[in-house]
Amino acid sequence: MNNHGRMTQLLFHLIFLVFCIFTTIPFLLTIIVSVTDEKSVVQNGYRFFPEQFSLDAFQLIFSSSEIYHAYLISVTVTIVGTVLSLLVTTMLAYAIAVPKVKYRNVLALCIFIPMIFNAGLVPWYIFITKYLHLKNSMLALILPMLVSPFNVFLVRNYFKSLPPALVESAEIEGANPLYIFGKIILPLSTPITATIALFSSLAYWNDWNLALWLIDKRELYPLQFMLFRILSMINYIGSGGNYGVGSTTLPSVTAQMAMVLVTIGPIILVYPFVQKYFIKGIMIGAVKG
Repeated sequence: MNNHGRMTQLLFHLIFLVFCIFTTIPFLLTIIVSVTDEKSVVQNGYRFFPEQFSLDAFQLIFSSSEIYHAYLISVTVTIVGTVLSLLVTTMLAYAIAVPKVKYRNVLALCIFIPMIFNAGLVPWYIFITKYLHLKNSMLALILPMLVSPFNVFLVRNYFKSLPPALVESAEIEGANPLYIFGKIILPLSTPITATIALFSSLAYWNDWNLALWLIDKRELYPLQFMLFRILSMINYIGSGGNYGVGSTTLPSVTAQMAMVLVTIGPIILVYPFVQKYFIKGIMIGAVKG
């Protein structure tokens, strides 16, 4: 490598180092503020070296047993939803990627249209509650997010990049489409399936809108919605509620930071397992027309 190449490489390393610093600092500040005393934060603002440490925010969040049940709901919805989403997305993508499938372009158009137009929230809510009867059920947290058109086309493009000779050879040997999909296509598609698994798991884990619209039973609240309710209650009590008398004992700012850490705890462990597949899956799935 000549001097010009080394300087270019050094420049890119410095750019990425600065980028990492700017992305790491807010995360570190969130951790520090979450373990800082509420009065210290109110008086002095956010500091990397707080005057007084406190775990009141975490004690408040985990003071109720409902938070552990909400954790279980979120983990269950994330695992089941991701597995079902992977299965449906890959099978749908394979159907519109195989040239021999009749009306595959019509099917692809039906998948594409919701990316541009949709009926709106009210018809969607009526369909979910009146016709599918999903309100106040675990399926209400899973089925509405089962298929993402973007993920379907991303996987379809990846399948198109695979050599057609593999499928033709299997067909000559007498393999049926289901065997070809399960034994040949899916094992060769680890990068894109890992990428879609990451997208789906993040979507299911971070979602709280479905619980807001479709869940009334407290025993079915996912973690994010339960934390949203706790934070709303803290702000309500802090503002004085109906009596106009505010409380200064409940941590509000530090509780927000603690909730950020509570919600990202399990899901942040997923990324290291799919990191080596993530860039390859995105690149191949995005560039193939």
